[in-house]
Amino acid sequence: MREGHYGRHGTLGIATPQANVTAETEFRALLPRGVACATVRMASDEPLPEDRLRAYFTDISQTLDRFDTLVMGAVGLACTGSSYLLGHASVEASLATLSARRQQSVISAAAAIERALNQIGARSIALICPYPEWLLEAAERHWQERGFVLADRFSLDPHQRDTRAIYGLSPEIAAEQIRTRWHSRKADVYLITGTGLPTLRLVAELSEVLPGPVLSSNLCLAWATLLEAGIDLAERGPSAAMPLLAGWEHRLDDC
Repeated sequence: MREGHYGRHGTLGIATPQANVTAETEFRALLPRGVACATVRMASDEPLPEDRLRAYFTDISQTLDRFDTLVMGAVGLACTGSSYLLGHASVEASLATLSARRQQSVISAAAAIERALNQIGARSIALICPYPEWLLEAAERHWQERGFVLADRFSLDPHQRDTRAIYGLSPEIAAEQIRTRWHSRKADVYLITGTGLPTLRLVAELSEVLPGPVLSSNLCLAWATLLEAGIDLAERGPSAAMPLLAGWEHRLDDC
């Protein structure tokens, strides 16, 4: 049920890591007109990035309770790294319980990506991430355990000490690295994982030059959250960026 003066087609929630403004900016840009968005921060004072990422999800019930009585169709969790470290089965079992308690779907970014991969029939992935090497290795294990083949994998900044360095990476430099590495690399899909790297323009631009669909964590999360909320996407036209998310490229200039 809709409440309030905005969001005539409904309201979606997004939970983002505490210093991540990219995810909510891209999420809002991707939503159709008439869909409102509310944001809550996943916060942790753990000094080590791997502990901080785990805490985001182990504390997610209390985090979402800060939405109080706000009525939302679904909530997206904009952090793929947490799923990679905690494991698919553990995360999704916890979120199923949480969704039942809250009586609304709570969707992880990793689950949203997998739903998109299955929707387009992708089995092989070329994977890029803005993570340090240890988290890229966790991402690689995750997708292999989920039954996908890694055609390639690399990090934009493998030696960074803290995952917060993601927010300072240049999408222009990322685009050049990806074009150089993947211009002749064959895969069913080209996946840019990590919600903190600005990717919407990357997806639109790379979709014109790479030989297959280009997906990102935020792109898939917005799509899956809309579907879970029952918001109709049928009227959206063809998309150069991603066939599943039709007609949203023109909103990139609002980011």
